[in-house]
Amino acid sequence: MPFKEQHILISVNTFSKTKTALPRGDRFVLTHFINNDQRLAARLRNSDHTAFEELYATYHQLLYGTAYKYLKSDTAAEDAVHEAFVKVWVHREELDPVQGVRNFLFKCLKFHVLNLIRDHKRSLSKQYEILYNASADHRDAESTVILNDYKKVVERAVESLSAQKKKIFRLRSYEGLSNEEVAEKLGLSINTVKFQYAQASKALRQVLKIMMSTFFCLVLLLVIFF
Repeated sequence: MPFKEQHILISVNTFSKTKTALPRGDRFVLTHFINNDQRLAARLRNSDHTAFEELYATYHQLLYGTAYKYLKSDTAAEDAVHEAFVKVWVHREELDPVQGVRNFLFKCLKFHVLNLIRDHKRSLSKQYEILYNASADHRDAESTVILNDYKKVVERAVESLSAQKKKIFRLRSYEGLSNEEVAEKLGLSINTVKFQYAQASKALRQVLKIMMSTFFCLVLLLVIFF
């Protein structure tokens, strides 16, 4: 897609929100995209495979860039984009030619990106739960040593937090208190608790990110099979 046309495509929402008039040449390009988008929707409703290929060629790069901005992973971004295109094809008969296909495509992408983010957070939470609740009563002494070593690594990471973030993280993650309960216990606002907990979690992810994949997989295998 030519750079100028791609720029106009990205700027559609910005201009619609600010009510700023587009330059004459840009209005022509924008009108072309709107009309083409509507034609693509109509052709997709009729199961036109060529239309789907055009849709993919037009929006893949833009969707990938949007997904990568939030997921920070090539694989995850490609997965989200793939799922968005698949959903458009599966629901092609529901497309409204007047509305076009672009907005629906981006809604599908947003849905899958949010799902991947939620799944990642649940996975981290589950990993913490397994590590802290796994019994040290393993038949293999080596697995216990590894598990304890990893717990120490996590605890050292927690200790690196500021005093307030440390308290909030432990109350939320270790004791299972809600944001409201933590706020009441520490005499803070709920918004402060939410912000500080998010900051603490982000800091811990940075510290543990490098070792998480290999080290945790080893521990999990030992917990399951020994």
